[in-house]
Amino acid sequence: MKSLLILTPRYPYPVVGGDRLRIYQLCKSLSAHHRLTLLSLCDSPAEMAMPLPDDEVFTSIERVYLPRWRSWLNCLAALPSELPLQVAYYRHRAFSERAAVLMASHDGALAHLIRVGDAIKDLPGPKFLEMTDAISLNYERIRETRHARNDLRSRIFALESRRLRRYEEAIVDHFDQSFLVSDIDRRFLFENQPKRLARVSVCSNGVDLHALPYAFAPSGRDVVFIGNMHSLQNLDAASFMATEVLPLVRARSPATRLRLIGRIHPDQASRFAAMDGVDVTGEVPNVAAAAHGGGVGICPLRLGAGVQNKVLEYMALGLPTVSTALGLEGFQARDGRELRVADDAAGLAQAVLDLLGNRTAAQSMAVAARAYVESHHSWEARLAPLVKCIDQTIGSRAART
Repeated sequence: MKSLLILTPRYPYPVVGGDRLRIYQLCKSLSAHHRLTLLSLCDSPAEMAMPLPDDEVFTSIERVYLPRWRSWLNCLAALPSELPLQVAYYRHRAFSERAAVLMASHDGALAHLIRVGDAIKDLPGPKFLEMTDAISLNYERIRETRHARNDLRSRIFALESRRLRRYEEAIVDHFDQSFLVSDIDRRFLFENQPKRLARVSVCSNGVDLHALPYAFAPSGRDVVFIGNMHSLQNLDAASFMATEVLPLVRARSPATRLRLIGRIHPDQASRFAAMDGVDVTGEVPNVAAAAHGGGVGICPLRLGAGVQNKVLEYMALGLPTVSTALGLEGFQARDGRELRVADDAAGLAQAVLDLLGNRTAAQSMAVAARAYVESHHSWEARLAPLVKCIDQTIGSRAART
């Protein structure tokens, strides 16, 4: 059995949130074929002291502490340069040095995101980059979005978008193969660069059907939003839903409330909790339990890129789903069949009201959506090409030596 080094910018435990979920599921699949060593950055003493998991995914786990103050200093130092702040934030000499030592004793390495891909891009040996999303596409959309232009982070994203795109395009030259979750992201970066396009594969996200059992609620009235609201994209979506869509819904369905489920800063939690009809659940150990009994799952995304895990989770759980077109990128689900699609507040509110008012039609949609994720988005099926690519590349490189 070959050995594979996994590098992550965030400790993947507990397995909550889209980025942690994806890399965990990928490592879980890879562990059937390889002995895995995890080398992860941690930004808090609590993460450094967290008990090691007993899931047998990793043979060995090493953690390197990178305090937030040092990350911000890295960003300040990088401002006059062309290095993306997204990369500078995670640069750490001790991490890079340890990665070099470990890579020399492993058959290959997989970096999760460009944040840590930078640490091994110039090292010899089979290397793979799990990019997940085209971050520059996300930043470009934020820059072009009128309602986000006055946000401080949006201004930083605008400053960063040009250098990020150049970096994302160039870094794939250093890896045997790189992976994105959506062909939209792949074409955005590499459509006019055939050599680089060939070095990048699309492996979409999956859903853990065992952890997300189907449970359609015939009498469900609440609207459920699942997302990490530490991110600008989810915070914007939640704010849009709470301030512009929900009042339209409650004007005709006063009993309907909005549940916000996911990581959220305390000050934002207080702001939302003070709004009429909003319940803030926050981060939970079990998303299925927190969403149970909901009537509709909502994805009012206006910013972002890549495949939205929340949409897959709603579909798996039996929550009839309403999404903007942006939230549907990377899916083959159909408007009116597996979910409803609308892009403005009035359209989203009407779709929610339709699904709350006609629970027979809502149930038919929920059944179709569950069948869709079962046939199109199991983690095993989605990640199989990626695992095969890594296996074959390491094997062929070993045979040549």
